[in-house]
Amino acid sequence: MRGRGIVGLILIVVVVVAVYAYFTAVNPITRYIKEGLDLKGGVHVVLQATGPATLADMKKAETIIAFRANKFGISEPAIQLQGNNQIVADLAGVKDQQAAIKMIGQTAQLTFKAPNGSVILTGKDLTSASASLDQAVGPIVNLQFNAAGTRAFAQATKTYLNKTISIYLDKSLIESPTVQQVITGGQAMISGGFSNLTQAQQMANLLNSGALPIPMHIIEAQTVSPTLGQDSVARSAIAGLVSMALIILIMLGIYRYAGLIADIALSIYLIIVVGALISFGAVLTLPGVAGIILSAAIAVDANVIIFARIRDELRAGRTIGAAIDHGFKNALRAIMDSNVSTVIAASVLYYFGTGEVRGFAVTLIIGVLASFVTAVGVTRYLLRLSEGTVLVRNPKLFLG
Repeated sequence: MRGRGIVGLILIVVVVVAVYAYFTAVNPITRYIKEGLDLKGGVHVVLQATGPATLADMKKAETIIAFRANKFGISEPAIQLQGNNQIVADLAGVKDQQAAIKMIGQTAQLTFKAPNGSVILTGKDLTSASASLDQAVGPIVNLQFNAAGTRAFAQATKTYLNKTISIYLDKSLIESPTVQQVITGGQAMISGGFSNLTQAQQMANLLNSGALPIPMHIIEAQTVSPTLGQDSVARSAIAGLVSMALIILIMLGIYRYAGLIADIALSIYLIIVVGALISFGAVLTLPGVAGIILSAAIAVDANVIIFARIRDELRAGRTIGAAIDHGFKNALRAIMDSNVSTVIAASVLYYFGTGEVRGFAVTLIIGVLASFVTAVGVTRYLLRLSEGTVLVRNPKLFLG
């Protein structure tokens, strides 16, 4: 028993040192977890359909806007439906804000028009678009049409030989090239108007994503300053550190050695939560930080319930080992009920919520599951592992 107690103490020291090194040297929260709009800064945009819109149309528009945001290089864009006719886009870390807003909101309807204004073909006839750099004319967008588009374009270049065919994106004229030969290969090129290859690539991305199924316009666009996010992170970090320090001191003051075990389990809980967020590629927001802090409180509450039950068993005359076993057994039902109800509530928030509400729900669910594992598994294991030490044998040193 003494040997197992020494092993337990060594394990405790190793865990404390590892946790300290992990959060001071590695700093995974700011290094590996993606930060949301409220922490990193960026743009918040709300788009609304200008006319009647079905759910299928809104879902397709949501997918297209998400595709555009990803192609634009926006890290983890949050694109989701709001109500029956709105789409909310949170674009974290955006540098060229106006370009991003223009790209996600543009209808992107490509049309080729004859000199008389009639439509020759549209973006529906387009198979692919790609950007490249032509040494003679500069950045260009290469277009490839499908079979129907190839036939229509061949006939148009034959009909309007030595005349202009105008290319429009939505209602904006991009180019009016003169047809110099009949083009039968189903290919066309857009040149001019691109100051660099990036602009040409953005145009190609727009065309590849397809036109929005319904006209939409931006009803709200807000810029979130990174300074605000950094200030929020600093305040949240201070609040979290103060909370953790108070929890550690209170648990030590009330529960002595058992409180130390609970503090170690809480440190392991933090590693599990941070590791899960990194593994899932979660985006951390301020409400998400609140979810972590709340789930940490739930983890502490679980330990309090367990220690209260162990105290009851000790007062009933049981030995330390028996009191630990019965205490955990009697506390398990209450902990399970509390955790299950919290997970259900968080799941409902995730299903019906949007944006940062979902971030709060995700971190809360992860935190609750991690708190259950550490409270029921880690705390019990460490208590039984150190059962033979004088700290555990002495009830006053053990539970105060």
